Amino acid sequence: MGQLLPARRVQSDFSAVDSYTWERITAWLRDKHKIGWPELRRRFCLPGTWRLAVDGQRFRGAASVSVVRYRYRGYRIPTPWTPTATTG
Repeated sequence: MGQLLPARRVQSDFSAVDSYTWERITAWLRDKHKIGWPELRRRFCLPGTWRLAVDGQRFRGAASVSVVRYRYRGYRIPTPWTPTATTG
């Protein structure tokens, strides 16, 4: 089994993915609609912010997902082949 990355590292990687995605989405919107930054902010961002949102749906990105580590359970995970006692 491979090494697990620390949660902070995974969260920073998700933030980097968010940053790249935001840049690509804004570039695509600017190119598609032939608009500048002020117009993009007016039309596609929440008021007073740079958070992308359209029709009440906000772009949340990967960093909004919580990173949870689970304890190793090893042999305690039941399998379909685990013998069970029959009562009868």
